[in-house]
This record gives sequence, structure tokens and C-alpha cells, in this order.
Amino acid sequence: MNREIEQLRQQFEDIKKDALQLSASLDDAQFNWTSSPQRWSMSECLAHLNVVDGLDLPLIERAIQHGGAAGWTGDGPFRYGWLSRKFVSLSESPERLKMRAPKVYLPPSAKPKEKVVSEFLSIHDNLLQLVAQSDGLDLARIRVPSPFPLVTFSLGQRFLLLAAHDRRHLRQAWEVRENSGFPK
Repeated sequence: MNREIEQLRQQFEDIKKDALQLSASLDDAQFNWTSSPQRWSMSECLAHLNVVDGLDLPLIERAIQHGGAAGWTGDGPFRYGWLSRKFVSLSESPERLKMRAPKVYLPPSAKPKEKVVSEFLSIHDNLLQLVAQSDGLDLARIRVPSPFPLVTFSLGQRFLLLAAHDRRHLRQAWEVRENSGFPK
């Protein structure tokens, strides 16, 4: 496994562990608690990631299949463009750029913890499989479409973007849990 793939694998493993640690001792009421109607609950933070990451899975899978069929291989290290690197850094926590989630990415509210967390873990298991399938491919050459018209990212940057976005919203979920009004 090349170094970049191993780093991606570790990032998604860490994200799974963080989500489990966040939610482990909570009941449904705590998991769905929010400090105000304008703020997301922990459930909504993770459900948002389920929506975003779940929509990206088939796009990434197709890109991997296409790149493999085309014989686009590489060992890295891979170089990525300035704009996509900037986009990834802006998606990291702490947030430097606040954006409202597009309607297609809005999470459902008040879902049971078990359903949200199990879906999160399943999606991240699928992401880990896709990372493993990417080993040996040219992560910079293979392009993955985004939900935004005319915008694509390299496969490596798409994985990095998902990991950064996941960390951002997990941090947001931890802030809910650390709120002074959070029910104990």
C-alpha cells in the first residue's frame, strides 16, 4: 500500500473512531439535542455526512473503475492543483469559511442514534474499501465529478476533501456535546 493510500485509510479509520466515541454513551434525546433551532444536533451533523458521503460513493467508485480500466497507475507522491488544495483546507476544522449546505445535502432531523451511527459506519467502511481499491492508481490523474456543475476533483483530493469535511462536522457535533446546556 503506498504511503498516501495508507494516510487516507488512517484518516477514515480515525473518523470512524471519533464518531463512535462521540455517540457511545448518548441516548436518542441527547443525540438529537440542539442549543437552538438554527443549530444542528449531533444527529444532524452525522446525518449530513451520511448524505454527502453517500452521494459521493458511486461517483468515486465509477472514477476508480474508469481509471483502472484506462490503466492510469501511479505510486505517488501525487501533486494536486492549488485550487483543489485550497478547497480542502477551507473544508477543514476549524472552519474558516462558513457555507450553508445546499438543499440536497440538508440532513433529516430527529433520527434515532443507532440508525444514524450505523449508516455512518457503513458508509465509512465503503469509503475504506474504495481507498484500498485505489492503491496503485494515479490519484492525481483520475477525476471525480462533484455535485457542482463543471467542477471535478482528482481522486486523491476527493478523498482528502471528504475526510476534511467529515472532521469539520464531527468537530461541530463535539461542540454540541460540550455546550453548557447539553442534557447530562
